[in-house]
Amino acid sequence: MAPIDVSFLSNNVKLAAHLYVPDSYKEGEKLPAIVVLHPGGGVKEQTAATYAEDLSNQGFITLAFDRRSQGSSEGTPKYVEDPFASIEDTKSAVTYLSTNGKVDLKRVGVLGICAGGGYAIAAASTDSRVKAIATVSMVDVGLLFARSIPKETLDALITQAGENRTEYAKGGEIKYLPYVPPEIKEDSPVLMREAADYYLTSRGSHKRSANKIERIAPRPFLLVAGADADTIEHSRIAFAKASEPKELYTVEGATHIDLYDRKVNQVAPKLTEFFKKNL
Repeated sequence: MAPIDVSFLSNNVKLAAHLYVPDSYKEGEKLPAIVVLHPGGGVKEQTAATYAEDLSNQGFITLAFDRRSQGSSEGTPKYVEDPFASIEDTKSAVTYLSTNGKVDLKRVGVLGICAGGGYAIAAASTDSRVKAIATVSMVDVGLLFARSIPKETLDALITQAGENRTEYAKGGEIKYLPYVPPEIKEDSPVLMREAADYYLTSRGSHKRSANKIERIAPRPFLLVAGADADTIEHSRIAFAKASEPKELYTVEGATHIDLYDRKVNQVAPKLTEFFKKNL
């Protein structure tokens, strides 16, 4: 099915989105709907589109969108990964679906991939309109940076970021750092090596892609992670903090980015089962 190009506002910032409506939709129906959040540094046309289309084929209306400053969405400077803005954008996406006449307002869910998973949890924890929450290869951005980057490197990045903000405010040029390092070494973390293979090759590249959890209960919560993912700790920590009903579902032999495309067929049935049961 071909997605429908749509847009909506999030704090007066126009966000670009793709709306997927099942081919089987009949006029007058009210269907369950799911917001699908792309990974950090990604765009809606990548793995978010894969999951959005698959779930739409299973009878859900789905919405994949570019968070502000990402992809085709407005927001400056471009390519900024802003967790707080991303949480607000997620809630605005729920609002958009809630105003769509085809959507059953009592059956709206959120699916977040990678960093989108962290944003999905944060948004749902303070938005009771979300009735079911699922994540795939979930990452807590703060935890990722705190544990994956040496302190001296992180301190230098924080200092540079502050200097860049001041220079930009004075009218200077925007300075960017790559989300995925273009030069991968043998001792680079598995996640970075796999990210380069996905984002920097024809496998997953796209021209517009630059490089409070306790409050969810009693709404159902599903975390999906690759058993071999070096980020599985993020899902385990989230699972331990969450209250019932909850489930941590692992895919054997899968790494973090395997679940973006290569092993979606091992994840999709579980997501379909989860959302059909709970929406």
